[in-house]
Amino acid sequence: MKTLLIRNLLHQRYFVAMVMAIVGIMNVYAQQLPVEVTWTMGRNEAAKNMYSSSFTIKNISNAPLDANWDFYYNNFPRKMKIITENPQITISQFRPGYNKISPTDSYKALAPGESITVEFLTLYSFRNLSYSPDGGHFVYRDRKENPLPVDIRKPLMTDTLQWSIPGAPLPAYPNGKFCYERNSIINPSGAKIEGSIYNIIPTPKNIEIKKGVTSVSSKVKIEAAGLDLSKAYLVEKLAANDIKESAKAKTTITLSQLKEKQANAEYYKITVDRNKIEISGATEVAVLNGIKTLIAVIERGDGKLPMSIPNAVITDYPDLSHRGMMLDVSRNFTNYESLRRYIDMLAAFKVNIFQFHFSDDEAWRLEIPGIPELTEVASKKGLAFDEKDFLYQTYAGNGNPNDLTTTANGYVSIKQFVELLKYAQQRGVAIIPEVEAPGHARAAIFAMKARERKYRNTDPYKAGEFKLWDDADTAKYTSSQGYHDNSFNFAQEGTYRFLGKVFDGIIEMYKEAGVKLPAIHIGGDEVPDGAWSGSPMINSFMAKHNMKTTHEGGEYFLDRATKMLEERGVKAGGWQEVAVHHSKEFNAKVAPRFAMVNVWSTMGSNDSIPYHVANSGYPVVISNVNNFYFDMVYSRHENEFGLNWGGKVDEFDSWNALPYNMYRSARRNNHDKLVDLSNADKGKPTLKNRANIIGVQGQLWSETIRNFDMVSSYTFPRIVGLAERGWNATPEWSEDYTDMTRYNAASVQYNLKLGKELQRFKKAKLDFHLGQPGIMVKDGMIYINTQLPGQVVRYTTDGSEPTEKSEQWTEPVKYDKGIQTPNENSPRNPSASNQVKLIKAKVFYLGKESLTTRLDLK
Repeated sequence: MKTLLIRNLLHQRYFVAMVMAIVGIMNVYAQQLPVEVTWTMGRNEAAKNMYSSSFTIKNISNAPLDANWDFYYNNFPRKMKIITENPQITISQFRPGYNKISPTDSYKALAPGESITVEFLTLYSFRNLSYSPDGGHFVYRDRKENPLPVDIRKPLMTDTLQWSIPGAPLPAYPNGKFCYERNSIINPSGAKIEGSIYNIIPTPKNIEIKKGVTSVSSKVKIEAAGLDLSKAYLVEKLAANDIKESAKAKTTITLSQLKEKQANAEYYKITVDRNKIEISGATEVAVLNGIKTLIAVIERGDGKLPMSIPNAVITDYPDLSHRGMMLDVSRNFTNYESLRRYIDMLAAFKVNIFQFHFSDDEAWRLEIPGIPELTEVASKKGLAFDEKDFLYQTYAGNGNPNDLTTTANGYVSIKQFVELLKYAQQRGVAIIPEVEAPGHARAAIFAMKARERKYRNTDPYKAGEFKLWDDADTAKYTSSQGYHDNSFNFAQEGTYRFLGKVFDGIIEMYKEAGVKLPAIHIGGDEVPDGAWSGSPMINSFMAKHNMKTTHEGGEYFLDRATKMLEERGVKAGGWQEVAVHHSKEFNAKVAPRFAMVNVWSTMGSNDSIPYHVANSGYPVVISNVNNFYFDMVYSRHENEFGLNWGGKVDEFDSWNALPYNMYRSARRNNHDKLVDLSNADKGKPTLKNRANIIGVQGQLWSETIRNFDMVSSYTFPRIVGLAERGWNATPEWSEDYTDMTRYNAASVQYNLKLGKELQRFKKAKLDFHLGQPGIMVKDGMIYINTQLPGQVVRYTTDGSEPTEKSEQWTEPVKYDKGIQTPNENSPRNPSASNQVKLIKAKVFYLGKESLTTRLDLK
């Protein structure tokens, strides 16, 4: 009864928050936005290692705009320098990654229709739209509690110096030539998928085609004694394909569990013969895998019923037991309904692990019983001057901490998480929650500071119960994301009381759902240098325990946190930092407590880390940047979204991964230069025990995410390559990595199969990414090709952007340098030559369009 009462109160609190959000939004829109804000990219290397850009503020109101205002926006934290002389407005850093534009002493009231511009330099180079300003909001200084959302205008970039560096062209920039060469390899004329309709992704191990066919009509009979979960999933997926269960149907689908014990718990067998489809598996999860194969085959059809599928016997199992996807909902939020859709599609590709990254520096997104401040304070972000009630805005938002329509705000409630656990289990997906500690913990720290203030004068124990810091700490440090206050104090007992409370709350939610908790991931990565250097509490603790370095303090934390989980009967997970730079004795003690270690950094000299960690006895999940960081750009295109510090990662990079041959997993390095595969492993450590490589996992960090469509397009179709490699870890083409003919032939087949999967994404109404067309001029003719057969391409030769009304390319077109294709949207310059100087093309396919490909003929 007490638990139920608390739960009801929590739901009432969430309801009140929603009402407050609606009221706040109404107040905002009751005010008229007085300005239009435009950001314009200048050029790279406007000064040494800096790029230029400008902001223009235009008064769109009917009254003069005096100096009683500020404009806030987000951008990655980089040093800036104003270059406009005697500017009327200036830019300063309000918080790391959160800037402010303000009137200067030289500011003169802006009349209606007038504009002012400030030009400035920013450190480093500009590469794509994800590095442009976002999250804009205008504030009257006497009404700071009501920020007004501003959609920052960003003119189309047209000059190559806006995204590349003078004299240093990008080696893999997707221009017409680069895309044409690539498409020619993966989509040669006349190529077709080899094998039968059963040749799906992930590819089944053994397919034996028999004589005859079996008909699948709009009605089937289902027999599934004792396999209720599998039957429910089958019925749901059949219904999605307009097939209903009927006891009188001619075709029968039988589900059963194999009596013989199998070496692989996910082994399944499908027998199709004489209008009978029998699916059997070593476990119920294995049966689910068989169902997913059947559904994939059905969805390969044209959608018309009845359909005929060849009689066949399929035996199949995965090489790797962990085939995962990590989604960061901390930095930018993905809500409960979208998480369900996401997990459903992951499950369709037999991805069986969903790592739920709900806490980080930027926010805490999962309600924990008994610690309401975590979501009351740390799930909200906006224009915060003291961060007592909510956190300051990062990456995106509109300044309003109560607006649940933005990715800045929101959390998953206890009830929703319990339902999500059940939903995922029904699809054969296990959810691993991640509690980031001891670094990447700013949100938790600030939530607990709010708790301390709340109870300081009424309940001293509660005030200090979950204290994660030392008040006397003088450490000065900066984390990878620019924070100076994001690490737990390992000498503070409140740290371990906090973790224990969170662990117990998570365990209780799994119990309520009736779902097994596979592990709790504790992060363990990127504790900033110096984070523990200024705490008297830590200094005293280290002296007492005879510690010489803070690394030993980190080991103390790791030992104690994993021991706490072990005492609760729960395995731990962690990023690679938890498993490196330890003694053999420490590894022997701690490694058995881990269910997984995500090895993520394999660039340069770090390429041996996966095998180093595996050889130290830890279970390794290959999660490396080069192949599986889905927040990286698909390509170096200026209008592509994503980060680029790890190079580009597309659906072929995820497919290229070789878990047992990591030195040859990336065919280009993070600078887009080709890797010498022949010598990639020279002098490098070898893998001693393959059993310690337990899986592969994609990572989607959400700094650049702004909505669920972006979550989808970042993931699909890259997840297809991961699913294939997790199921079949050693492809035939990898046997001789120098045989490019064999590799290219395999890539053609993969590409054709991948194209079929786009239809599934469209059917599920999930956004996905399309590859660009290629353009080539040869012998006076314009040639265009595409990544997939049957894609529509439209092009222009006057410099304008292709639209669905532009000319469609169907065959080679004569290239006449003296004629310009007319287009009413083309920018006109009376003094310009009419010669064709720039060809642009774009793919239109399945209701989506690709980025524009350029072929510059100057």
